[in-house]
Amino acid sequence: ASIPIVSTIFTYCHIWAALYMTFYPVLYRGCLQIPGTNCGCGWQGIVPNKAETMARKSVHLMTTKLISVQEVFSRIDPGIVAEELDPVLHNTLTHIIHEVAMQEEPELWHSLPFAVKNELIAKAREDAPVVIQAMMLDVKMNIQDIFDLADMVVRTLMRDPNLLNTMFIKCGYDELIFIRDCGGYMGAVFGVIQVALWIFYSKGWMLPTFGLVVGLLSNWIALKMIFEPVEPRPVFGGRIVLQGLFLKRQKEVSIEYGKIVAGKILSSKNLIPAIITGRCSDKLFELIHKHVHGACDRYTGVSRPFIKLMTGTAKYNHCKHMVGERLIASLSDTMRHVEKHLDQSMDLENLLREKMCALPARDFEDLLHPVFQEDEWKLVLMGGVLGVFVGCMQWYALGS
Repeated sequence: ASIPIVSTIFTYCHIWAALYMTFYPVLYRGCLQIPGTNCGCGWQGIVPNKAETMARKSVHLMTTKLISVQEVFSRIDPGIVAEELDPVLHNTLTHIIHEVAMQEEPELWHSLPFAVKNELIAKAREDAPVVIQAMMLDVKMNIQDIFDLADMVVRTLMRDPNLLNTMFIKCGYDELIFIRDCGGYMGAVFGVIQVALWIFYSKGWMLPTFGLVVGLLSNWIALKMIFEPVEPRPVFGGRIVLQGLFLKRQKEVSIEYGKIVAGKILSSKNLIPAIITGRCSDKLFELIHKHVHGACDRYTGVSRPFIKLMTGTAKYNHCKHMVGERLIASLSDTMRHVEKHLDQSMDLENLLREKMCALPARDFEDLLHPVFQEDEWKLVLMGGVLGVFVGCMQWYALGS
């Protein structure tokens, strides 16, 4: 009578353990880790251990099937961004102009009449929205060269492996629960079969052998039921339609995926620093300097020949460069004031949800299946090993 009970509890627990070990611990726990693996005298979750590979697979789906950088940034209105930044730039420009002038040409700046200084600063403030709008248009047109979306997402996920766990667990929560519960039911069925065999042939070695079979099959069958068949397959004249459980929930998963990616990965709070500090940031800075240099020439207006005469062309150009550098240094703080507007304009949550809902089943499967495909054999093998262990314990108990 204990055999089916033990089989049910064992199967439920070993599948729960296998699922837990897929995602946790985030960092390796133990000692003597085998190089290039997640095990040794210890363990690291399969997903965190392969964070870069998993991240790149997720990014591939995101950037080839769901969104493009151009599409995302085309939703931003440069005019509104300029309006939002105008109040902030009033103070910023005043501070930058005064700071650069005092650093580079303090005597000339002191000698300028107060009215001339004010006119110069007023002109800069007045022209700022036009410059920002032109700059934003330039950024939109050249965004592919300025920003590497795939690199940004991979770096974000590798910096926080737990975020990758969250994405997979929340999107596949129902399927993970199904694997665990289904294992318990299969354990009960296999336990009854095992009792029947035990009645007619009660050899002790049968217990670990059957434990091996139950452990291997329960994990393997549960995984298959989640992802196969990929396409809906009608049987019994269409009265029953077979399809992988994860694939049936495409609409619900799309909603969760949109929330996580838009809120935790591609929020403007993450995008802005990634653009400013990313591997393509030098191209952004070149673009900013181009617009700042042109703006400085307009600000100085008729005074430019006099300023060049007093300071020299090289010094004048250096001052323009320093203004650009100061603006770049303040970029992160300045752009924080438009984060809310950028999030609303891009509306990534709804965009991702709509695109994912429209994905073919084969492409949608790629969202979660890579988690299990990477080391599926480990999950199945672990079930078999634990089955043998519990079978041996039963053998010892019944033998006693």
